[in-house]
Amino acid sequence: MKKLGITSIVCSLGIAMPLFAGVEMKLDTTDATGAVTESVKLYAQSGKIRMEDVGDTSGQDMSMIFVAKEFIVVDHGNKSYIVMDEAMVQEMGVKVNAAMEQMRAQLADMPPEQRAMVEQMMQGQMEGMMGSEEEALPTRVEEMGSGSWQSGPCTEYAIFEGEQKTQQICAAPLGEVEGADEAMAAFKNMAKFINSLAESMPGALGESMAENPMGLIDQIDGFPVRTVDYVDGQVSSETILSTVEGRDLDPALFDVPDGYTQQDPFAGK
Repeated sequence: MKKLGITSIVCSLGIAMPLFAGVEMKLDTTDATGAVTESVKLYAQSGKIRMEDVGDTSGQDMSMIFVAKEFIVVDHGNKSYIVMDEAMVQEMGVKVNAAMEQMRAQLADMPPEQRAMVEQMMQGQMEGMMGSEEEALPTRVEEMGSGSWQSGPCTEYAIFEGEQKTQQICAAPLGEVEGADEAMAAFKNMAKFINSLAESMPGALGESMAENPMGLIDQIDGFPVRTVDYVDGQVSSETILSTVEGRDLDPALFDVPDGYTQQDPFAGK
């Protein structure tokens, strides 16, 4: 396992290091008890990203690939894939708006007591489709001082929604994490694409997409190597960059395998 600081040590000795086109990373997530709940492999190269859960016990074998202006969700078990691009998001928006209008019409025809009962039962679904009346709390990033990851330093940042702390991120300098610059460039491409998709989504769906954590990446100096999530002031999970290896990746990693069939997510709907 490559350790933080190896790059600067080798460079200080004047030893030539190979320059790799890509990077492979593994991120492990634990819950509040310390039990591992998820392990994700991430590959980044030339602005492209591939992510897959290597600790999934459900039997699913899925990959998510970001290339240019597309998210591709690959189901290896069914040898199929779905492409999420701007055209798909716009189609989704049309269908969501139609469903919202249909729901409003159905509620309007109900007697007041029955309408109140249905609204209470479907409150969560309606807020997701129609948007909550509550205004989104402003998000801000505050630098909290220094921390450590593996054998070297990182800078601690706290993420707040209003006055509530939702995350704490420790970011190591890009030059100290092998391949971090390549991964960061890919993340920024993905964040920009997500924001463009959010503009095509109606109401609360677009707002929630626009609030993706990747949108904060420009406010953090360095590469996130440890992220702690909080719920109601209590630690709910922690994600750590456990291994990182810079190497030339096979370009086929970012392609849909031959013989896979594209699926229409709106078929029959």
